[in-house]
Amino acid sequence: MQVKNCPRCGRLFTEIKSPICPECEKAEEDAFQRVREYIDENEMSTLQEISDAAGVSPKKIMQYIKDGRLEISKGMSGALRCENCGKPISKGRFCDKCLLGLKRDINVMFGKEEHDEPGEKQKEKMHSSLMNKKL
Repeated sequence: MQVKNCPRCGRLFTEIKSPICPECEKAEEDAFQRVREYIDENEMSTLQEISDAAGVSPKKIMQYIKDGRLEISKGMSGALRCENCGKPISKGRFCDKCLLGLKRDINVMFGKEEHDEPGEKQKEKMHSSLMNKKL
C-alpha cells in the first residue's frame, strides 16, 4: 500500500483502489448520482441544464458518458461522436462498428483467432481464414 497526497484535495491517504482519497471519492460518487437522477427524471434535458441542476461541470458529465457510466439524454442527442468515424453515439468513445473493428485489429495483432459476428458475409470469412493460413 502506498501513502500519497490526494490530487484533488491534497490530503494524505493510503491508496488502495482509487487514485483519490475516500472523501473525494465519495464526493465524486455523490456528483455522479445527482447527474444520473436528474437525467432519469428529465430525459429531454440539455448538457447545460443537467450541469446547472446537478452542480456538476459539463466536462465531468461528458467524462461519465465517455467512461460508459451514463448514456446521453434525449435532449443531448448528437453531443457525443465516435472518436474514429465521427458518427453520433450515446455512450463510450466509439460506435459499435468501429469498436468491432478495433477488437478485430487487436485480435489479429496478438494472433488470436477471429470470431466473426453473425450476419457477416461468407466471402469475408473465407478471406480472413485464407490470410491466417501459413504458407
